[in-house]
Parts: sequence; structure tokens; C-alpha cells
Amino acid sequence: MIPPGKIFEIDLTRNRIKIEEYTEAMAGEHLAGFGFNIKTLSQRLTQALDPLDPANILMITRGLLTGTAAPASSRMHLSALSPLSGLIASSNVGGYFGTMLKTLGIMSLIITGKASHPIYIRIDSKGVDIKDADRLWGMDTRQTQTRLRSDLGDDRAQMLCIGPAGENLVRFAGALAGKDHAAGRTGIGAVLGSKNIKALVIQAEKERQKMSDATAKVVKRYIKNMKANVGRFRDYATYGSSGDVLETNEWGLLGTKNYRQGQVPDALEIDGRGLQKFVLKKNACHRCPVHCKAEIEIRDGKYKGFRGGRPEYETVMKMGPLCGLSDPRALLYLTNLCNILGLDTISTGGVIAFAMDLFDRDIITRHDTGGLILRWGDAEVIETLIRQIASCQGLGKILAQGVRRAAGIFGKTAEDYAYHVKGVEIYGADPRGLMGTALSYAVSLRGGDFTSVYPIPEYRYSAEKAKREFGTDQVVNLTATEGKGALVKKCMIVSMVIDSLGLCKVPTLAISANYDLVLESQLIKAITGLDLSADDLFLIGERLVNLEKLFNLRHGSDFHADNLPDLFINQPLTEGPAKGLKVNLEPMVQDFYHCMGWDDKGVPTPDTLRRLGL
Repeated sequence: MIPPGKIFEIDLTRNRIKIEEYTEAMAGEHLAGFGFNIKTLSQRLTQALDPLDPANILMITRGLLTGTAAPASSRMHLSALSPLSGLIASSNVGGYFGTMLKTLGIMSLIITGKASHPIYIRIDSKGVDIKDADRLWGMDTRQTQTRLRSDLGDDRAQMLCIGPAGENLVRFAGALAGKDHAAGRTGIGAVLGSKNIKALVIQAEKERQKMSDATAKVVKRYIKNMKANVGRFRDYATYGSSGDVLETNEWGLLGTKNYRQGQVPDALEIDGRGLQKFVLKKNACHRCPVHCKAEIEIRDGKYKGFRGGRPEYETVMKMGPLCGLSDPRALLYLTNLCNILGLDTISTGGVIAFAMDLFDRDIITRHDTGGLILRWGDAEVIETLIRQIASCQGLGKILAQGVRRAAGIFGKTAEDYAYHVKGVEIYGADPRGLMGTALSYAVSLRGGDFTSVYPIPEYRYSAEKAKREFGTDQVVNLTATEGKGALVKKCMIVSMVIDSLGLCKVPTLAISANYDLVLESQLIKAITGLDLSADDLFLIGERLVNLEKLFNLRHGSDFHADNLPDLFINQPLTEGPAKGLKVNLEPMVQDFYHCMGWDDKGVPTPDTLRRLGL
């Protein structure tokens, strides 16, 4: 058994650090990553509290396989109580920070309390130090990383930091691991800011990977499975996830102008294929054969000379068509600006589209916007709003609360156009023509979310495979409700396992579309020595999903929260390939509850809890 690593608990109020072992028994019970996070938070965050209170607990935990010989094993998971939803805050990020934790033999950082002034946390082979960061407060994420590398004299130091948005406690502020890897969703950056943490810095020599012949054979088999779908692997390797934008547009489900429409005429310009002309070079996370990340440069026009990262699929949709924006240069600049200021691109696009929609309907006026005219697709106005949100000034002070709270402030009929689930802005694909995605948005435990469920089989499986795994080929009928409860159950459990192992879902799920966990079981055995079958992994994943559900129930969620905005249930799309479609949600939610072993109110039954040892 490879030693899993150590747990560093950092009490900022008392300036104390406690070190414990992450044991083999822990790994066998909940793997690591999100599994360890939800187990710990369930035990320790038992009372209602303000997520921005020092009593909130922030956890940063690498996956069980992160930093090992496993392909695409770069990920770490950040969890706390969410400032946006009041439920679980959950964000997963790649890059190299998690890999460096593995190099230093660290499994998890548990951060409690609040520093008396801005600090950064430095981690190296000697341990963990808390350093003054007064000089860094107010800097954006790029400035922060440049300054720290200069101060430390180490260009290879890996960092996780916040920008002004996190400092100003924007409820959907994120944290950046490097320049282009964002732990964006659910307000993790605001939790860091509330604790006066500007950054975490890790310094370690890159670990040489040593593999036995047996391990190399398993790794090779895993990579071969990734590459088996030649076309899909090639597309992700070439265009990144933004290469899926065109397909969503062709379905008529590309959320446009706050979900008023489902298509744009110039989708190719903002799809990965159109963005390819801006790519300077490809980037990859730890041991990833896909290389889906890319550095871009804008070579002409207003933003000439700007460099940044190529945005992901959901970021393109939310910051682009949802706000009526189709200029690829403006899109590249504005999505990167969110990263620079430390904002979640998905929620930012959601709140700006919401504000534009209200302005277009005369629900808010120039009196409410401070004189701004919120025109669809106006890049200058979008930039102004991004900066106002990050600084909590002007209209941005309201929008920084997220669409649910902002709608309550605006009043009138604003709530009708605030598209969220559990307070978290939903993703960019319109769910009215994707029933599995619709159900995922509704029952996702971190709010209006696709990534924590990842129901890829709905449109990647063959009818034969769907029938074999779910008992009905209707699972791959995008507009059918039959079988979607079983689909979402399996995908949610598998997603939980992948997040606990520290593997990236792009190659493991989006490309391979393999949800049986057999190859993951083989990787675990070869690399760690833990003998966990695919069935064992499913059981662990199911236990963790139920723990997460119980956590949310304790913090005020109930079955009413497993819902979608009225728009998607009662108002069909009026044009395009998805014309006339809407979501028949309630039967799917009840089907999902039944498949999960929950009662008709979405509460795990005593029998389910006993079976899972909870």
C-alpha cells in the first residue's frame, strides 16, 4: 500500500497546525477528494451557520490517485458550506497544485477559523507556514501569482489564490490554481476571502513517476480505453470541451438571451473550431494524454495582444450566447477577465444575462443600473458589470449576491427570470430537450449543475448499451423521461467516485463514456494496493451521495429544492429544432428518489441508511 498521506489542519484563529495520518482504512471507506471532504464536513458542520462566518470549514483534498501514475490524475476537491446556496460548496480543479500535495505527502488541508489580517499559506518539504499577505490584498489573481513567485524566487511554485471578488465576498467568487484552472462554482473564493486567505503556495520538486511493469500495463490499458473513440478523443484534444458548443446549438438547446432562444446563427465562431485560430499552444494537466487546455492570443482588434486560456464549454455558453454575445475576441477577453478577478464564469454569465433580461423587460431601468444601458451582447457593458461585481460596486453590489438574492432585492417579477436551482445559477444548455440533463440540474446536490452528475450516457450510449445497463433503450431518447432516474443515479454515484479518486472527467467520462468503474478498480489496485472491486466503488459512491444528501437536509434543503425554474417546466421553446419542448420533471424526480432508496420527499429511508452503514 502506498502511504496515502497526511492531513494538515490549520486553525487560523489560534495560529495552530495539527498533523494527522490519512490511513488506509480512511481510503478504503471514502477514497479521498470529495469523499473525505463530505465525510468530515458531515461530522463537523452539524449546526446552522453563516457560510462567511469563521466557523465554516474549508477543505482542500486531493484525490486518492492524484499525482500518481494514473492517467489524468490531477484533480483536487474544495468543499465548505456554500455562501451561494447555504448547502454544500463543492468545486473540483486540475492543474498541478494537487500533484504537488502528493509530492509532499499531503492528502488534505483542513482550514478553520479566520486570520486577523490577510495571509497566505506556504507549504513545502519543511511543513506549513502562515505568512503575511497585506501587500497582496487588492491584487488580481495574475498579479498575486507573479508577485509571490518573484518574492519566493521560484517560478515553479504552484498556487491557489483569490482575486478582488473573493476579497469582497462575492457569493460566487472562485479560486484560481495557476492562470487558467478555476475552482469556480458555489463560492469557494468567498470562503477563502472570509478567512483572510489570499493564496496557498506550494513548493516542491517534481516527483519522478516510477511504475512497475504490472502498473504500466494497467495504465496503458486505461489510456487505450480513452483513445478507443478516435473521433471524440481527437476533437477534445484539438478543440477542448468548447468543441461541444456547435452540437448544442444544432440541438436548439444553446441557452441564448437568458434562455429565450436555443440557437445563434454564428455558433461556429465561438465553438472550439472557431476559437482554434486564437490558439498559441496546447497545455496539459498531470499525466493527461488529451491536452484539452490551450493558451490563446488575440492578434487583432480592440483586445490585440491579450493572452489567456481557452474557455471551456459551459463558460462559452454562459458568457456568450446567454448574454447575447457572439464576438469571439470579446468572449475570450471577458471569460479570462473573470478568472483574473476571481469570478466563477458560469454564475457571472448567469447574473449578467439575468440583469440584461430584466432591463429589456423594463423590470429594472437606468435608475437601477446607475445609468448603464444593458444591451444584449454589448461587450463594454458586460466588462463594466464584471468589474462592478468583483468590486461590489454599483449594480454589481446586487448582482454579486447571485440571481436568487438579486431577484429578491429587485422585486416585482424579477424572480420569474432568475434561473437557478438551490440558489446556484444553472448551466448553459437549455434542459427542455435533454431530460437527463434536466433531472441532473434539479437533483444535483450542489445546485443547478451538470458536472457533479455528468449524465453523458444520455447522448453517448448506444440503444443496446442503454438497454443492457438501465433496462430501457429510452435512456438515449433525449426527450423521453423513462429510465432517467436510473441514469442520473448511476451517473451521480460514478461522478462522486471519480471526484474522490482525483481523475478528470473529460477523458474518463466525456470521451470514454465508460461508467462501469472496472478500469478504475484496476488502477487503484495497481497503484495503491487497495483491493476495491467495481461493486465496492459503487457502494462507496452511493454512501457518499447519501452523506451529501443528509448534509444538505440538515442545512435546510428539502424536496421543494429538487426543482427547475418555471420557464423550463411550463413554457416550451418557441423556435428551432427543440420547438415545443418542455420538461416533465416530477415523474423523473420521483423515479430518481425511488432508484436511490429515498422516500417521496427525497429523504433516505432507514433501510437505505442501514444498508450503507450510515
